[in-house]
Amino acid sequence: MLLNRWIETLATHRDRPAIHEMGEARTFADIAAALDARPEATGPVIAQGSAFEIAVASLHGWRDGQPVLPIEQRDHIPQLPAHPGPQIAHLKRVPSNNQHPRFALFTAAQIAADADRLVPAMGLTPDIPNLAAISLAHSYGYSNVILPLLLHGIPIQCVDVPFPASIVAAMKPHTRVNLPAVPSMWRAWHRAGILKDAPIHLALTAGAPLTSQLELSVWENDGLKLHNFYGASECGGISWDPTDEPRELADSLGVPLPGVDAQLDQAGHFVIGSSSVAQGYLPAHETDPIIDGRFHTADGGHLQSGQLILDARGGEQINVAGRKLGPGRIELAIQKTGLADRARIFGVPSSDPERVDEIAVLLPARTDIDTLRAMLGKSLAGWQLPRHWFIADDSSLWSKSRADLRDQFTDS
Repeated sequence: MLLNRWIETLATHRDRPAIHEMGEARTFADIAAALDARPEATGPVIAQGSAFEIAVASLHGWRDGQPVLPIEQRDHIPQLPAHPGPQIAHLKRVPSNNQHPRFALFTAAQIAADADRLVPAMGLTPDIPNLAAISLAHSYGYSNVILPLLLHGIPIQCVDVPFPASIVAAMKPHTRVNLPAVPSMWRAWHRAGILKDAPIHLALTAGAPLTSQLELSVWENDGLKLHNFYGASECGGISWDPTDEPRELADSLGVPLPGVDAQLDQAGHFVIGSSSVAQGYLPAHETDPIIDGRFHTADGGHLQSGQLILDARGGEQINVAGRKLGPGRIELAIQKTGLADRARIFGVPSSDPERVDEIAVLLPARTDIDTLRAMLGKSLAGWQLPRHWFIADDSSLWSKSRADLRDQFTDS
């Protein structure tokens, strides 16, 4: 299915620019040629690197009937599930509370449904490129940038780093661009003064709550409407704000996207049903939040005037400026250094609302923190490194939950 969709895209857009990267425009035909040069894949295909490399790797998996796993540039390739199932076309690594990698599983129809829902709802067209300022290996970037390229012919303008000068340079060749980003990026660009009169057709923000202060400031000073977008790795896009003016309700996540059914469970958490909800997880757990084809989020809220209103974000995952990770990955990296026999990773609220959380770690007494910090810098990306380092001078701390540790060490 996915390969046939790509063949249709290629037939329509063959000689058009597909990816603008490093001062070079590569066409859809260039992507096809790179795919033809790849040998047959006999197992899951890792999609990692540049936009071009991720696009070709995705097609590689589609062509050879193997699941595709996008991962971040600096991430180590995790141990992959040996038999995800014959119908599984896509894997997403999701936060895990232990040290073992965990994946959400998608069929071809489910992964395509996400892009097919987003593209018409947001008015994306092949005439306006998407600026790739966010990670294309993350669920947000893959669904909003890579899939629209391969399934709908919407080109990509790459950005080396999301610094203001780089964004200005990336926009310069185009009369209009779509720019999906996260609140911390929008704040930095706003402060740098690059948004006023910028050729931004659609300004999308997701990954972390959009504060009304930032939204209003960008609107009043730059004349730009930030469209709030809400989604999850397990189900793709859920809701967005399609209006032309700032939200009246500060905690609004917008209205459900077409084909998305949003309800509340008895505890007041959002429960999402759509054609893009994942099949399940590997490894599977009895407490998995995908039940009967519906994804039970950890986010609490309510429904008002057709909108999803966020009351509280839940779960043990840590949200660092829109990037989410489970504690287990960092705890494993710490243990591998041999400098600490155990560690507890948890999040504490950031003083910067656009950053949401900061990573904290509890370590045994006499841990050489300076050496540990240096060693972790070689195996973890900068955003994954703890900012707060605490020593467990009381053994009872080890029995506390991550939520209790968060409460105890907030503002410490």
